[in-house]
Amino acid sequence: MPTTTELITTTLTETFDLDPSEVSPGRTFEELGLDSLALVEMGLMLQERTGISLEDVPLQTTIGGLAALMDRAGTEQALTAAPNSTH
Repeated sequence: MPTTTELITTTLTETFDLDPSEVSPGRTFEELGLDSLALVEMGLMLQERTGISLEDVPLQTTIGGLAALMDRAGTEQALTAAPNSTH
């Protein structure tokens, strides 16, 4: 299973035809040449892949910062879902 950073990197390189060597955790979306519309598109694709809703992610957010945010959101969803889980 890919890490959240790997998932974001894959989504960026597949969707926006970016060179994988240019995409690193310390780079911001703005540095990668994305605009706000592209960021919304990427957020929707990540939501589709993870179920985590992303709203109002600033262009100055780093890939690593978004990955940390998504990891926290995923943990909170798991904790919220646990009481209703049948497993």
